[in-house]
Formats: sequence, structure tokens, C-alpha cells
Amino acid sequence: MNIRTIHKSFINSRFPLIITLLIFIAVRILCMDEGKALDLWGSMFIQIGIALYLSQFTQKYVIIRQKTLLPTFFYLLLVGTNPLFFYDFWASVSVSLILLCFRFLFDTYQNPSSQRNALNISLVLALGSFYWVPLLLFIPLFWYGMYLFKSLNFKTFFASLMGLAMVCLFLLAWGIYKNDRTFFIQILPDWGVLWDFRYPSMISTEEWITDFFLCILLILSVVKIFMAGVSEKAQAKTFFGYLSLLTVVIFIFFLSQNQWKKEWLLILHLPVSIILAHYFTLSSKPVTAWLFVLAIVFFVLRFVWW
Repeated sequence: MNIRTIHKSFINSRFPLIITLLIFIAVRILCMDEGKALDLWGSMFIQIGIALYLSQFTQKYVIIRQKTLLPTFFYLLLVGTNPLFFYDFWASVSVSLILLCFRFLFDTYQNPSSQRNALNISLVLALGSFYWVPLLLFIPLFWYGMYLFKSLNFKTFFASLMGLAMVCLFLLAWGIYKNDRTFFIQILPDWGVLWDFRYPSMISTEEWITDFFLCILLILSVVKIFMAGVSEKAQAKTFFGYLSLLTVVIFIFFLSQNQWKKEWLLILHLPVSIILAHYFTLSSKPVTAWLFVLAIVFFVLRFVWW
């Protein structure tokens, strides 16, 4: 079996993905701390669900021209080789909420009557912010996505604001019902933490190497995708333009809010997995196949070295 055959088998066959999934589960079980078993099992099942849905997501919106399971594979690879994510249940919940909002957002493509989707996005993010406030930072990012998808107008913008207002009004009404004037203020998220920037005082050698390698992969992927943009549909180009911008913004937050680096990094793997999957389906050249194998070996060795 030559290198190109290995590359194609990952693109077209389910067998490598099944093996990857089994290894993903086996590694979690072998590394399990019995005192944190519930967190491990909860985060593992959520992450597997996210990974499996990613392939369905890319197929539903024709983000990748070829039908492939590579988005699932890359998400399992990136998440499964980083011990930071083994027990982070609530971070995994945050990623699932963002992925749900992706579905609402992509449904708005060139649909100016997307008030319901805009409302749903705001409701999901507003409710999720009660346990992780930075989810509110995604609201402007989804507004920008609607602008790119030509669905942002007065009605959709107002519906989005109504989603936020509904949560606040419900809490206010509940406080009045309970005759507790301080309930509304006490229950609201501390929005001040949104601007709490804590830059990392020290980044380990392993993190520098990983970030550099991932950045190189992403740059190559984005350049290749947009160089091949002539043959891409307008919808796919718009989607990848948004995902590329989103990747950059999330990476900036990952670097500037070190206190939540696990959450930001886990969310970052969503667009990264889609972009890498599309890049490695665009070409069957030997250099692409070698780079694909190199990426797998790199992240596996990173896990062993960590």
C-alpha cells in the first residue's frame, strides 16, 4: 500500500474512521482517573457526537465538494491527542452549542426571512453564557456571518436582539414573582469578564511547536482552497471565507484569554477540522498525501510526548 492509497482510504473509506474512533475511546479509558470518570465519559460522548455531526454538517451544506468523513477524523485526531480535553465536560458543552448555532447560521444563507434562526442563535448563546460568559462574544461574529450570507436585515437583527431580551425579561419576571428585587442582578452573567485579557506568561515548547505546525497547515489549506476557488460554488466560497475569518478571531481570543484556553482551543477545532478536511480532499498529489500522513504522525507523537 503506497502513500496515496493510504490518503485515499481515509477520504473514501469508513474503516480508518472506525479504527480512529476505537482508539479515541481506548485512550480515554486507559488514561481515566476514577475520581473524574463522569466528566471523562460525559465529555467523551459529547466530543464523539460533535465529530460525527461535523461530517453530516459539511455534507448537508455542500461545504466540501466530495463526500468524506475527514471532518470527523480530524476533530477526533485534534481533540483525542490533547489531554487537556479529557475531563472538560462544560467546554465540550460550549462547543456543541456553537455547532448548533452554526446550523442555524448556515440555514440563513441568502434567506432574508431568517428571523427564527437569528432568534435561536441569540437564545442558545444567551442561555449558554450563564455558565460560560464568553459565548456572548460570538453574537457579533454570527451577525457578521449573516451579513456575509446576505441574510442580515432589520428583521433578523431585531429578532436576534429579541432573543437576548427574552432571557432578560424572563429572569426579571421571575424575580418579581419571587418578590426578590436583587434576583435579576445577581443571576445575570458578569459581562465584565468578557474583557478580561490574560496573556500567557509562559508557553511551553510543546505548545509553541503545536501552534506553529497547526498554523502552517491552516495557511496551506486556506491558500490552496482559495486558489482553487474558480471551481468552487459561490456558496462554498462564502462559507470558507467565514470559517477562515472565524478561525483567526478564535485564535486571537485563545492567545489573549489564557484563563479559558481549553474552551477557546476546543471551539477552534471546529472550523479547523472542516478547513483541513477540505484541503486534503482537493488534491491527490503525493506531496498532499505525505503532508496528510505527517499531520497524523505529528499529533500522535505530540500526545506521546506530552
